[in-house]
Amino acid sequence: MILATPRRSAFTLVELLVVIAIIGVLVALLLPAVQQAREAARRMQCSNNIKQMGLALHNYHDTYLVLPYNASPQSNDGPRQRGPSWLTRILPFVEQNAAYDQLVFTGDFTMQDGPSPNAAVLQQLNVPGFNCPSSPLPKKISQPTNANGDVTLQATNYVGITGSYWKGGTTDTVSASPQDSVYGDAVYNGMILPVGSKSDTISLTHAQDGTSNTMMVSEQSDYFYNASGDQIERRSSGHRGSTWAQGGGTANWTSNVTTVRYAIATEGGTGNGANYHVNVALVSAHPGGVMMGLADGSVSFLAETVNFAVLTGLADRQDGNVLGEY
Repeated sequence: MILATPRRSAFTLVELLVVIAIIGVLVALLLPAVQQAREAARRMQCSNNIKQMGLALHNYHDTYLVLPYNASPQSNDGPRQRGPSWLTRILPFVEQNAAYDQLVFTGDFTMQDGPSPNAAVLQQLNVPGFNCPSSPLPKKISQPTNANGDVTLQATNYVGITGSYWKGGTTDTVSASPQDSVYGDAVYNGMILPVGSKSDTISLTHAQDGTSNTMMVSEQSDYFYNASGDQIERRSSGHRGSTWAQGGGTANWTSNVTTVRYAIATEGGTGNGANYHVNVALVSAHPGGVMMGLADGSVSFLAETVNFAVLTGLADRQDGNVLGEY
């Protein structure tokens, strides 16, 4: 007589728990790898964004034989004339001709004091390449205006470099020509400058240290953190007019540019206390450092741990010092 083997109809509870535990371990091992892969893709996209900005700056330079300037003297008689940012000026070179052709280069681009004929166009304008895909910061910022109601404008995560507060290659020797104001100390030994500081004649040939050793663009794509660990949103595109405005003009508050005075991700200090200050530090949502665009059109990653003298040397186009490793 042959006895039939009993058939199992289901997992036991213990077996089910073991399977669930194994799956949980595999997910725990896989999740960081997935996150790292996503960040690597985002970092590559950010690098491409800055690469496209570098190409736009070179194409602008080929067209006008100078680099775009970011500010011009403002008149205090009547409604102030606060002009467009360098990012606005390169719009035709990032495939935004349609928007650029509708702009009127008069009036107040900050929309803070007087009416702007550009309010409707700028509200609709969005350039995906002006935002870092890793950034947790809002991509748009709303603001009241004097004569155009409330507007919502794109806020970029990238910033032009006007120079270094410290003589390039040093960390304690103040530059020979800081422009003192209540908003910090701007220095114009970099590449993206205001009119009135010889920026109307600044070209790539003025990168005396070499275009591969001079920074033009970098990031402000993450929050800063104070001593209590609180998040602080501060970037040079975060004030009135956002991405599209130059700020207050020469020797005044600024937008979309910074003079390097502090190490990467430094919170607070003179000129680094508000988003319209002139020394807002570089900061990035990418782990370990910031992306930067050099004057030769290349893009590099600069570690947060880099010797600060290297950062000041990169920001100063004419210090004559040899850069250390980064």
